[in-house]
Amino acid sequence: MDLSFLIHALIPSWNSVSLLAGFFTYLAIVGSILPGKLVPGVLLSDSTRLHYHCNGLLSLFLLVGLLWISAKMEFVSLTAIADRGLELLSTTFIFSFLVALVLYFSGCKSKSKGSSLKPHITGNLIHDWWFGIQLNPQFMSIDLKFFFVRAGMMGWLLINLSVLAKSIQDGTLSKSMILFQLFCALYILDYFVHEEYMTSTWDIIAERLGFMLVFGDLVWIPFTFSIQ
Repeated sequence: MDLSFLIHALIPSWNSVSLLAGFFTYLAIVGSILPGKLVPGVLLSDSTRLHYHCNGLLSLFLLVGLLWISAKMEFVSLTAIADRGLELLSTTFIFSFLVALVLYFSGCKSKSKGSSLKPHITGNLIHDWWFGIQLNPQFMSIDLKFFFVRAGMMGWLLINLSVLAKSIQDGTLSKSMILFQLFCALYILDYFVHEEYMTSTWDIIAERLGFMLVFGDLVWIPFTFSIQ
């Protein structure tokens, strides 16, 4: 793989943007309407608590089912992610960068006194952009921190399944690939079966949402865990 090919492969396309936008749109819609356990978060310093709609497992099964049916009807290609892996990587990185900027500027403008949205500004732009300003920022009533980690875990499985489909298509499926897919799938399924416990992790209860967490959830988890 030469440098020019790598650079060209990393350039985002409208297809990769559409895939990412469609994925986030799906998660936002089904996360709001599918049934699931409503889990109270930890008590915050102002004696309030958030509530989390834990329907990630059902959302995941529905998504995989819809993709399988769509592939059977030749509406989508199961290898689309594998074919555009580097494009999706750069697109997701740019998205994470921009989201962190929006979170920074919106956080700076916040006048909230509540624990979730109260701005914590050090005056160091890089520090505040990296570590975040608000604890639990929301967009259209969606808790972004919980949303992004769910997207990252699902994205990891989707990348794996697309690589699996590519291996089958190319006739290169091996025992090691089968074992890799199996162990990763079990890990991810275990996460969603016990998704409610994520609401009490350090990331959720203590760390503010900045580039570090956004990048970690949307880029680091799916794109590095899938190349183990």
